[in-house]
Amino acid sequence: MFKKHFIYLSLLALGFIGCGGKEGGSPNNHGLSTKNNVVWWQSADATNIIPGLNHDVTAQYVAAFIWEPLNGSNPKTNELVAGLASLPEISEDHLTYTYTMNPKAKFSDGKPVTGDDVVFSFKTTMNPMQVETSSLKNYLNPIDSMSFVGGDKMKIVFHMKEPYFQNDRVLGGGYVKIMPKHIFDPQGLTDKMSWKDIKSGNPSNKALFEEQAKVFAAPDHARDPKYLIGSGAYLFSEWRTNDRITVKLNPNYWGKDVPWSEAYPNEIILKTITDQNAAITALKAKDVDFLDLVPAPLFVQLDTQKSPFIRKQSVFYNSRVFIQWNAERPLFSDKNVRRALSHLVNRDQIIKEVLKGLAKPVNSPINFTQPFYDSTLPPIAYDIEKAKQMLAEAGWTDSDGDGVLDKVINGKKTPFTFYFMNPSGNKVTEQISLVISESMRKAGIDAQVTSVEWSLWVENTRTHKFDAALSAVGGNATEDDPYQQFHSSQAKNKGSNTYSFKNEEADRLLEMNRTEFDKSKREQYMKRFQRIVYDEMPITFLWSSPARMAMLDRFDNVDFYTQRPCVNIPYWIVRGSGVKPLPNAPSTMMQVQ
Repeated sequence: MFKKHFIYLSLLALGFIGCGGKEGGSPNNHGLSTKNNVVWWQSADATNIIPGLNHDVTAQYVAAFIWEPLNGSNPKTNELVAGLASLPEISEDHLTYTYTMNPKAKFSDGKPVTGDDVVFSFKTTMNPMQVETSSLKNYLNPIDSMSFVGGDKMKIVFHMKEPYFQNDRVLGGGYVKIMPKHIFDPQGLTDKMSWKDIKSGNPSNKALFEEQAKVFAAPDHARDPKYLIGSGAYLFSEWRTNDRITVKLNPNYWGKDVPWSEAYPNEIILKTITDQNAAITALKAKDVDFLDLVPAPLFVQLDTQKSPFIRKQSVFYNSRVFIQWNAERPLFSDKNVRRALSHLVNRDQIIKEVLKGLAKPVNSPINFTQPFYDSTLPPIAYDIEKAKQMLAEAGWTDSDGDGVLDKVINGKKTPFTFYFMNPSGNKVTEQISLVISESMRKAGIDAQVTSVEWSLWVENTRTHKFDAALSAVGGNATEDDPYQQFHSSQAKNKGSNTYSFKNEEADRLLEMNRTEFDKSKREQYMKRFQRIVYDEMPITFLWSSPARMAMLDRFDNVDFYTQRPCVNIPYWIVRGSGVKPLPNAPSTMMQVQ
């Protein structure tokens, strides 16, 4: 249900207001509620939950409850399954993908889901003037056009200009959610947008593109239930800013009999708590049901012997934590400087002391959970003296004896002073940044730590308005395509290459990787790509952290997966609520052990 391309993981910590989770009787000795709802902690409020306009993990979780892609996913195997549409018929040359819509599929207002909605959703995402969807466009660029087979618009053909080894996942697997055209485009603006003009960005149609982008992204769409109409199992209920977002079970959900589309809780509340300790307190008070990404120190300290109604679980998934250096800043334009800075990060100490050993070092832009991870890349050792030497060779010296390195750049003496930008409220992130900044001070670098609100952190990184930032990303459980994060084309228009990495050979490898269906050749491309990024060091590789989860032990039908968020909350059944699994539900779930 939560299949997605690379997304920013919130580095925020957690302000608490109770959610009334104690309502209902208890089937056990721990006073746990039998109310058929789930209160899910989020460390930050969402930005915009409308598909394509959302860039944070909370917003994308909400969107996945309300809107659906063409195909679903088996969360245990990550295989695509039929949903709104059949699995695609794929031509031998991988240039046409044909989907047949499920005639039972309906939006929550009762309108059928048709090919018109599919075309609208893809055109909207690919609109050249819709900047907010830039990170998705790189995946959709292979689409040349779409057409219908038959007059009922229930059979859609995607015509591709070039092959792409993940086209079936891009087209059907969650990159584009199918939205109702009659809600978001009542004037039929996308009907006037030809595929030829969309692909070329025809300047003569700029006004049309701008109008459609403006209409779709209108501020009143973001929170008004009359616009938040989807085909998913849940209906938008309310959004209290910096407090909660609530979705309620759609009693008329069309897909309740479709395998892997089951939904049991009547209500799911995504509860914003911006203080770490308050989130744990809320869990112990039974006001919150589920915490994922619990900070390592709090995860270790959480004593399930003293609180036997709480269960803990950790699962490694495709996530990476790293420092991104803004190469547009003169301080970080030299790869040798970036490598020197990497030698000033005592990664092993941070993992041991700050993260309590709950992380694994990563030395590559591809995570160790992925098939082509290059495990032969050596770690960048913590070595202050080597870093000093490398900085001196790059022209950085303390010319005035003030303890801070400096260098003449563009005719002006420039001190090596910069800011680590953190999202406000995250004590662990702040602690890590302070440890790193203290190490850099020993090498003559003035690295200061500054904090900004989460939405501003996301916007500043996407618009390159930062020096350095401790960052985390999560990707699919299936094979990575690093194009979105590392191709030079993605360093503009709010793309995901926020550190402005640009390398011609890396670009070629990323492009060849996309059109290659031979896994052995893709492995060669990705191994060479990793070596290039390792040499250029646009980011300092740090570690992969598991999803550290804690939950009230009041749910059955719970399982854990390698796809973030590593659980599928709609499958959960509240113990003692009287809810039973649907007759055709896959029998692969289990009670938490």
